[in-house]
Amino acid sequence: MPDFQILLLPKAQYWDWVAAAKDYVIQFGVNLTSDPDAAGRYMIPQQTVTIAGAPDGYPGQGDIQAWFTKNYPSVRVDYVPARTPAEFQAQLARRLAAGDRYAPVGPDFRRLWPPGVCLAGVHGRSDGALLAADFHAVAEARLEAVKLLSSAAAEDYPRLLAINPQMFVLVRLMAIIDGFVPPEEFVARVRGDMGKFYRQGVRYFEVHNEANLKAEGWTRTWQDGREFAQWFLAVRNALKAQYPEAKFGWPGLSPDGFPMPERTNDMRFLDEAADAVRAADWIGVHCYWRDEAEMRSPSGGLGFREYRRRYPDKLLFITEFSNPAPNVDARAKGEQYATYYQLLRHEPGVGAAFAFVLSASANFPHEAWRFEDGTLSEIVSAVGRRAGTA
Repeated sequence: MPDFQILLLPKAQYWDWVAAAKDYVIQFGVNLTSDPDAAGRYMIPQQTVTIAGAPDGYPGQGDIQAWFTKNYPSVRVDYVPARTPAEFQAQLARRLAAGDRYAPVGPDFRRLWPPGVCLAGVHGRSDGALLAADFHAVAEARLEAVKLLSSAAAEDYPRLLAINPQMFVLVRLMAIIDGFVPPEEFVARVRGDMGKFYRQGVRYFEVHNEANLKAEGWTRTWQDGREFAQWFLAVRNALKAQYPEAKFGWPGLSPDGFPMPERTNDMRFLDEAADAVRAADWIGVHCYWRDEAEMRSPSGGLGFREYRRRYPDKLLFITEFSNPAPNVDARAKGEQYATYYQLLRHEPGVGAAFAFVLSASANFPHEAWRFEDGTLSEIVSAVGRRAGTA
């Protein structure tokens, strides 16, 4: 993947800033501008904007980092704090001496996530074992990751590996919360299903799902994030004793930016449950949108960035994403998904993104990748045509 980079410099003393950047620009072939909008539009969304971060350097925009977050949320920003051109030159000289084009962005996630890229994935069948058409869809879409429910069949795992020997499989521990379900009862319901995947080599398990929804236990088994945190930790500890190598993930919450009845605010719930989130091996996130603009919005497809801000050292998985809008056709959705996979490909610390949903015997007619007669929707072909995965 080529490096598209543009250097944003203050208009005041512009040519002094240009002179300060000369050696860096020659070394890396970087473009230059003093126009923040031009930098934001340049090769969007594949570019990196390196900003000379002078105090009051961009009076029309104010806080330039906040301005980019609001106006160009999908753009990667490389901020270089420098009060003067001389300080900027010194900062860039240190990069040149180290052979680093960019400053380190947060922690090095390679220890937590050896693949080093965000894998393109799909949420498996919403109920029961995968069927023949599901495996066909996975192959046609050239997927690298699949999220299964613990109620899926044990043989689904080796069949996925037969399609792609490097396939990453994550399993959500699923049990219906149909009233008050204490942690020991949940553990009893999922322990056996977890074992059938653990014994085959699966290690990543999401504990439950959208715990801020009434249908998933809120107001029934827990009243708020604090009570869910206690529940989560009890479940995790009990299962960890039996499956010591398992990596247990905080479940994706129902995002407040997308309409849903009988839900408590996801960020408040997350904050209340901070002890459990910190104790989790990784964090699941759900991202939804209705058009391409929302896909690139912090309240839509880029909602995971708020989790990154709050938990900069945690490995994230987008355990569900989709465009469920009934008025958007399957081809357009598939093209959006292909773009989204590429947008996330080199996002630091995001392990995989799982589109919802491969198939379902009922419900989700505007999200399923295939129909119940086995016919594949145009989502599959559009995703399969995405650019190379290297």
